[in-house]
Amino acid sequence: MEDTIDYLKEVFGIDLNFAEIQKERINTLPFYITSEYAFGEASLLDRNIVFAKKIAQEHFTPDQYKKQFELLERNFNQSVIFILPEIEAFNRNRLIQKRINFVIANKQIFIPSLAVDIKEYAMKAQKKVYLQPAAQCLILYHLQKENLNQFNYKQLAVALKYRYLTISRAVENLQTLALCRVDGTKEKTIYFENGNKELWKKAIPFMSSPVVKNVFTDDEINSELLFKTNINALAYYSDLNDEKQLHFALHQDVFRMLLKEGKIKKVNTFDGKYSIETWKYAPEILAKNQYVDPLSLVLEFKENKDERVQLALTSIIEQLIIDHPRAIKKCSSGF
Repeated sequence: MEDTIDYLKEVFGIDLNFAEIQKERINTLPFYITSEYAFGEASLLDRNIVFAKKIAQEHFTPDQYKKQFELLERNFNQSVIFILPEIEAFNRNRLIQKRINFVIANKQIFIPSLAVDIKEYAMKAQKKVYLQPAAQCLILYHLQKENLNQFNYKQLAVALKYRYLTISRAVENLQTLALCRVDGTKEKTIYFENGNKELWKKAIPFMSSPVVKNVFTDDEINSELLFKTNINALAYYSDLNDEKQLHFALHQDVFRMLLKEGKIKKVNTFDGKYSIETWKYAPEILAKNQYVDPLSLVLEFKENKDERVQLALTSIIEQLIIDHPRAIKKCSSGF
C-alpha cells in the first residue's frame, strides 16, 4: 500500500498519517471481504478515510465492487476508497458511472464523495487539469441556454452542433471530473446532479479562457461570422463603459479557413481596425444577438486585475448563476 500512499502524498502535497485499522473493526466483516482486502485509515482533505486495498490482481465485476463498497461504508460509517490494481478502461469507466471511490496508483484518483478526480496516465501529478473545449461548451450551454438533463448523446449533438463522437468524449470528460452522471447503457443520457450555482462552483477550477490567440486586421470580414466580445461585450452585459476598438470572436477553424481562402489577408499582433479573438469552441453555439455569451466572457476576464472589470464579472455571475436563471438586467433581450 506504500506506493499508493506515496502517490497520494505527491498529488495532494500533504502527509496522510496512514495507520492500520483496529482488528475489532474488521472482524465484523464477512470472510470473503477480509480475504480480498487489506485495510488502513488516513486523513484526507479533513476527512477520515478507510482504504481497502485489493490483494489479488483479479478483479470483481463493477456490480460486485458496488455492493462491497456500500457494505464497507455501512460497516465503517465513513468514506471508503478502494486501492485497485490496473483495470481496463471499460470497467474503470463503469466504476466511475457507479460513483465508486477508487485509486489506481500513478494512474487515476476518482473520489466523488470528496469531489476529487485526477486522471494522470503519463502526466505529472501537479499538472493543471482543464475541461475539453466541447465539455466546457456543454456546461456553459446547460447553465445559460437550456437544461440538458436527460438529453441523450444524439440530442446533445444536435443542440450543440457537435459530432456524436465529440459529444461522447466531452461527456466522459465531465463524468471523470465528477461534474455529471451518465444514465443508461444503450441510450446514454446526461444528468447534472447539482443546481447551477453548485455546478458552476465545481466546474470553474477546470475551466479556461476560450481565447486561443488575439490578432488585429483592417480587412473587412463577413459580419455573420463575427461575435462581439471582450470589452464590447462586457459593456453590453454590465455598466462598464465601452471603447472604440472593435473586438470580435470566431472559432479558430473559421479563422484558418478565412486565411486560406484569402478573405483575411493581413494580420498583426499590434494594431488594427478589428481585434480578432480565435476561440477553442464556436462562439455562435452560446451567443445571442451577435454577442458572445456572458460566462465565456467571465472566463476570458477572470485573471484581469482591474477592479471595475471584476465588479462587472461579479454582477454577471450573480444574475446568471442561480438555480433558476434570469436575464441580465442590462440587456433585456439577453440570456
